[in-house]
Amino acid sequence: MSDSKPSQHEEKKTTSLRERKKHQAKADIEEAALRLFHEKGYEQTSIQNIADAVMMSSRTFFRYFASKEDVLLGFIRKAQRDGIRSLNQIETTALPHVALREVFESLAIEYQKQRFNLQIRYQVAMQTPSISSMFLYSLLESEPAICDALYSRLENANVNEIRFLVAIYMASFRVSVEKWLENEKNSDLVSLLNDHLDYFLTMPIGNNRL
Repeated sequence: MSDSKPSQHEEKKTTSLRERKKHQAKADIEEAALRLFHEKGYEQTSIQNIADAVMMSSRTFFRYFASKEDVLLGFIRKAQRDGIRSLNQIETTALPHVALREVFESLAIEYQKQRFNLQIRYQVAMQTPSISSMFLYSLLESEPAICDALYSRLENANVNEIRFLVAIYMASFRVSVEKWLENEKNSDLVSLLNDHLDYFLTMPIGNNRL
């Protein structure tokens, strides 16, 4: 019997297989949960119901998600964290408008890939008073982190200008996402977002424009 250690290649292969299984288990839980939320209602679906649907214990469920809310809102929060990380790729000499548009367009592209999935999340949230405000807040909760990341990344940035611009972009993004999810037609979220940004950023305020 050989007592040789596994090679680096074998260790990487084992780790890769473990990560794929973990990713698949998480995806299975998410799919089952969204289906049950849609069929039974968010509040009527227990964690045990979800665990039973994927043939695991509720204890195993908690290895992947902290709560039902985490299942429902996890994709949105992850997409926004990825968007914040993408700011590290922005040129330090970029204008705030350019950086923000790039970040929010990339977010819109990620959302668009998950349209059906997000529509279910939105419908479930809007039908559940206890979670609806939380869902809408999840679209905005990364605002302070985006402000901090952008301010620390860009040269000669003005903190007040950054905060004001990020607030406008966040509001435009939220309105765009809601309108997109409520539209039965397969509209283009990126185009919708750019239309709203073009409107809001040139909106008259008194005798001035932004």
